Amino acid sequence: MVLRSIRWRVERPMSAAGTWRLAAFIAVLLLVGLAAWYEPVHDLHAHVANGRMSDIALYQAVARQVGKGSEYYTSAVNLQRSNGFPLHPFVTVRLPTLAWFLGHLSFGLALGIAGGLIAANAFIWFGAFQFSRPAERVSIVALVLLGSVMVHRAVYLHEWWAGQLLSAALGMFLRDRTGSALALAVAALFVRELSAIFVLASLPFLLQERRRVELVVTLVAMAAFGLALVVHRGQVSALVLTTDLASPGWLGLRGPAGPSADLQAMVLFGLIPEPLGSLLVFAPLLGWAELAARRSALPLVWFGGFLVVLALLARPDNAYWVRMILPAYMVGLSLAPRALLAATAIRRPTVPGGGTAGSPAATE
Repeated sequence: MVLRSIRWRVERPMSAAGTWRLAAFIAVLLLVGLAAWYEPVHDLHAHVANGRMSDIALYQAVARQVGKGSEYYTSAVNLQRSNGFPLHPFVTVRLPTLAWFLGHLSFGLALGIAGGLIAANAFIWFGAFQFSRPAERVSIVALVLLGSVMVHRAVYLHEWWAGQLLSAALGMFLRDRTGSALALAVAALFVRELSAIFVLASLPFLLQERRRVELVVTLVAMAAFGLALVVHRGQVSALVLTTDLASPGWLGLRGPAGPSADLQAMVLFGLIPEPLGSLLVFAPLLGWAELAARRSALPLVWFGGFLVVLALLARPDNAYWVRMILPAYMVGLSLAPRALLAATAIRRPTVPGGGTAGSPAATE
């Protein structure tokens, strides 16, 4: 898939069928938001295993041990076992990439690199849409910054880094920089396995655009990732005991209330009174739906699909998974007004000879 430069003005009309589909999508989002408000999920963000150590504290401890020369898998397995974290199945132990990277950096340098990645995302998204006006571009940058906010040690969270890399990748796709986009997506893949959802979502678009080289490169990258997972499983299995804790599974079935609560906690929507807060967390999908009707459906497929994954699979203590779609998800909020205008647009009847009733072309 390559997403060429978008050339669109707000005055360009949408087809009648497109308008009805967009209006129906808005109605569905309203129902989803109201359902999320009606069935709230509580106590989502107590990320503590047996009251001993938070997930972020665990990842920081592993990185520090790696930085001191310890072997990654030995450190990760021992720390998870001693602090009551599950070790079955093997995916409960994160890939070593981020620990290898952060373990050899000071905390201040890690924050500096994270800040540079945030700035890169803001720059990429500032110029992602040729049709956007200056005020919209400013709002896009503000939303990227809002969606990138992390609290102190969250720099050790795999989902934060993967979300930044995937957001940059999506922005590069929209700027017709397919090679750079694929490189960023593959980097995210080796940070957090959930990035595979984004890579798989891009395959139909690559195929549709007949981007054979990019498609082959992506498939090779996926094969390399599969091999890395096999090696990862072998390393973990060699150290795990049958008596070690097992994960309770990933079938949270929280419904729309799950991703709604996660987003409200991560991007400060929780400060907005209900039910408005539950409605606004899904508002960015309006902007991505409008973009899908005009040009590219990849953002809508990625964000909508991942929110469904959160609603079905994520447990309450997996709330940080939503970081995988941030900060790019928030950019859709700047496009939402266009969606509302397009869905409520009143078309003037066309007349013979071109133009619309009342236009200069119609009265000549």
